[in-house]
Amino acid sequence: MNNVNAASPGSIPAPTTARTAVAWKYIIIMVISAFAGAWAGILGRLAQGEGVPTPYIIAFRQVVGLAILTPFVFTVYRDSLSHIRKRDLLFAAITGTWFAVHLLLGFGSLEFTSILVNGVMGGSTPIWIGLAEVFILHTVLSRQVWVGLFTSVVGGILIAVVSAGDSSLGSNPLLGIIMSLGSALTGAAYALMGRSARKRMRLVPFMWLIFLFASIITVGLVLFMKIPLVGYSPASYGYMLLLVLLAQLFGHLSFNYVLRHVPATITSVIGQLGIVIAAVIAFFLFHEVPSPLELVGSAIIIVGITIVNLGKAPPEAAPTT
Repeated sequence: MNNVNAASPGSIPAPTTARTAVAWKYIIIMVISAFAGAWAGILGRLAQGEGVPTPYIIAFRQVVGLAILTPFVFTVYRDSLSHIRKRDLLFAAITGTWFAVHLLLGFGSLEFTSILVNGVMGGSTPIWIGLAEVFILHTVLSRQVWVGLFTSVVGGILIAVVSAGDSSLGSNPLLGIIMSLGSALTGAAYALMGRSARKRMRLVPFMWLIFLFASIITVGLVLFMKIPLVGYSPASYGYMLLLVLLAQLFGHLSFNYVLRHVPATITSVIGQLGIVIAAVIAFFLFHEVPSPLELVGSAIIIVGITIVNLGKAPPEAAPTT
């Protein structure tokens, strides 16, 4: 989902054992992060199965994550917070709003389609970032990126055609696909809006602000919809707490942290690993068995996204669900 460019091979000396060890440390962190992030949809589906409405799940995730992170931020990053400019605060507010909508659509689609389709279509954020850069920011993309975009579109069309009428994927697979694509689009908006502020702010304070504004949006939605605030099963609270710890905190923050230390070729591949892991977990937990064409379409999209990530320099960090 995210990657940055490493220095060119010719500009650095031959790697030493220490350098190799450090590189492997970051790669291991990234793999564990992908594994943790893969549980986001799984835990969301489990909470939904306990009768918890999607807006409540997202609000719980944001509020609890914010509460855990706040003492650390105010202790370590107090000075950074005091120097935030109004413009950066505005960008963080808009970014947090897009992040909230991204999560609401992404987790909402789990009610209508499979974990695999949700992950593949929702993970197409780099594709929409690339298109936005062309048509809005007037960026000139390389031929490799265009190949990746075209490849992903082909895979997306194949999945849409095959999955739309497959009732085994959920109650309304086509609606699930549309919501997943909406999640990817708002994820692209989240990434692009946060680009300017991230250049001037440290990662943790910036993420804290995003969680803050996303909390305001989602809690407001829960209150507006008059969703009960208590009374859910102990299991559902356990699922939502694990969602906060694994995806919201560890998965999101650790993946963004290691981006500056791992080459683009590795992050591009590992960034898609979470989709595969989630599909495997869903196979065992929910007995979701994709059709051969759905697997082919998913593989095509993953390859296309990887090509796009490798062809951009440096690619934009996409949100981690």
